[in-house]
Amino acid sequence: MNKSRSYSWRNVRTDLEKVLRELLLNKGWVEENRRSSAECWRLRTDGFMCIFYKSGTLFISYPDSRDSEFKEIRGIINSYVGTRYVPPSRDFLVGFDEVGKGEIIGSIILAGVRFPKELFDELDIIVDNVDTKRSHSINYWEEIYRELEGSKNNGLLFFTDKILPKEIDGKKSLNVILDQRYRIFIERLISGIDVGRCRLVIDDYGAGRILTDYLEGLKEIGTEIVITGKSEDRYLETKIASIIAKRERFMELQEIGIHSGLGNAGDRKTLDLLEDWYRTHREWPWFVKRSFRTVKRIEEYINSEGR
Repeated sequence: MNKSRSYSWRNVRTDLEKVLRELLLNKGWVEENRRSSAECWRLRTDGFMCIFYKSGTLFISYPDSRDSEFKEIRGIINSYVGTRYVPPSRDFLVGFDEVGKGEIIGSIILAGVRFPKELFDELDIIVDNVDTKRSHSINYWEEIYRELEGSKNNGLLFFTDKILPKEIDGKKSLNVILDQRYRIFIERLISGIDVGRCRLVIDDYGAGRILTDYLEGLKEIGTEIVITGKSEDRYLETKIASIIAKRERFMELQEIGIHSGLGNAGDRKTLDLLEDWYRTHREWPWFVKRSFRTVKRIEEYINSEGR
């Protein structure tokens, strides 16, 4: 069966809605009835569907086998609405992200990626409409991960690392740990290339002097440094790092034995697992972050039973 892919542009200017509709109609696309009040219009051509939503999102789906045709359409639309990520400004793009900071179960997973600007379009299409903020099955992440691995031969490089719960529960500040680990990551990813040809993007977690002083040194020799919040929404390099980190976290949760739920303190299945574990063992396994207040409350609640 032919796989269907999708791609979206968000926050498209409202004045382009009619322009894009006419553009596609002039290329032979056919208008279909809208299926919800959220749609401005819906157009179809052989195997392709394009929907413009009132929210400003332009969505297109297409068969995987028609990739070259999609690239042509994508290029035309990009010329009107712009690319969905900040275009490459240097020859090498380096990005970092982490997941698991707010979860009560599991390690914090860090990921760093590097790729040449020539790989930008290929990777942009691979990640499709991946939403790293939503819960997905491990198979979902594995499929995307396999596609990304296929780009290694073309220059994609990435590393992952873990900050274990016992490290987080120690005396050292989490941000200090992140500063130290990210500095090591950066050194590995820029090894062997001219750092003056790099754009380096880090999601803003509150980096301290350990990292910022090092980054200032890189900036002085020509590296473009970007530290910003929600960077994965604007920079492809951190988007890919986020996807790789998310996949690694799901792999760890599978190893722990959590096959549903997210491992966070607001998830009922996670809380039930923690309560059952502590009620049975009266101590915590390696994968629980004991510094979380939720853990203390569970201890107090269960220890008070039967008094």
